[in-house]
Parts: sequence; structure tokens; C-alpha cells
Amino acid sequence: MPSVNERIAAKLARAFIKLAQPCQFIPNSGSPAFSRSVHLPPTEIDRSNEYIQEPIALAEFLQQEGAVMADDVFELNGKQHRLTQLHTRDEITVTFIYLEI
Repeated sequence: MPSVNERIAAKLARAFIKLAQPCQFIPNSGSPAFSRSVHLPPTEIDRSNEYIQEPIALAEFLQQEGAVMADDVFELNGKQHRLTQLHTRDEITVTFIYLEI
């Protein structure tokens, strides 16, 4: 029987998939492109520089669908986006800052 933590993680993964959109994911490692889920939370304001506050765009991926690294590319709605920097990581998801290319 799965532990309580395993059941919670499975439920959170299912909720993530319901909120996410399918995208074409192109690993920078040269591995073949594949379809995976991505969630684009609302854009945040980067407050690390008090003089120039710029918005940052975040892309969240489910870790169980595979590795995510900087310089990977994902295509969504006909536009390509490059992952630039790790933003946050937890047991279920990983979030990167991305730029449209």
C-alpha cells in the first residue's frame, strides 16, 4: 500500500497535468524531441534590481516526465521558448525562467 506522501504526490501530479498544456520539448542534450506537460504561471516581476524591475516568464514542468535543463527548448502554440535559469525545484515540479526565441 502506498504511503501517505506517495498518495499526496500522485494527486498533486494529476492536478498539475490538468492545469498544464501539452508542448513539444526539445532537450539541449540532442535527445529526440517529445511531448510533455508545461504550466506557465502568471509572469512575475523581478525585484532583485531596485532600479529596473523587469517581468520574468516562468515555465513549470513535472519532474516525473523527464529531466529539464537550462538551454532546453519547448514549443507551445507555434512559438519556441528557451529555458535559461532554474527558478525553483520541489519533489514534484521544476520551474525555469524562459525567453521566447
